Amino acid sequence: MLLFDAHRHLPDTGARSPEELRVICGTCEADWEAVLAHAASGPEIIPMLGLHPWFVAAAAAGWEARLDALLRAHRAGVGECGLDFAREAADRPAQEHAFRIQLRLAHALHRPVAIHAVRAWGRLLDLLQEEGVPPAGALVHAFSGSPETAAALQVMGVFLSFSAEGLGPTRTKIHETLRTVPSSHLLLETDGIGDLERVITVAAAHRGVAAEDLAARTWKNGLRCFKGLMA
Repeated sequence: MLLFDAHRHLPDTGARSPEELRVICGTCEADWEAVLAHAASGPEIIPMLGLHPWFVAAAAAGWEARLDALLRAHRAGVGECGLDFAREAADRPAQEHAFRIQLRLAHALHRPVAIHAVRAWGRLLDLLQEEGVPPAGALVHAFSGSPETAAALQVMGVFLSFSAEGLGPTRTKIHETLRTVPSSHLLLETDGIGDLERVITVAAAHRGVAAEDLAARTWKNGLRCFKGLMA
């Protein structure tokens, strides 16, 4: 099977082959260079550089300019970035500001964007409507929203990626959403946990399709979403 893992992080472990493409996301300035170095080790690695909402408060002054410079110098996407309001101490205005900056970079440089969203679905939709979805491609990784939120994002052209953890046996609400997402907007990921073939097998069972067919569909979707970064 051709396998497209839409979201992972460093350290990226496990055997690699040309038949499996992996999107590796940076989350803060400390790992951007390491992600780029890892991507240089083989064409099966697709690099993304971003400031994750968890690390916005600790970001050094001028991070925006340094991210801009790296993106201009390398073929890399924007992310992981987004909104996470699950923590009581979350600085929501700061997260939103950082997310806007990164959406604008994705627009300006015509790069795909990988989005993190937790307990912030309303604001995510607001900001995507205000800033626009980057036309080079966008996905929400480890999607955990409702079918209604999924439908709203699909109308905007956003891909929805379901993770190994999200497809665990107790995550019945996510299973319900997975079944409603049209195949044209679906991606799958390990998020660095387990192997992608297992994720595909579980997702295929929930959707009532053959694992081989789902693997082929998500491979094509991955190429569409990240087409601007493919060699």
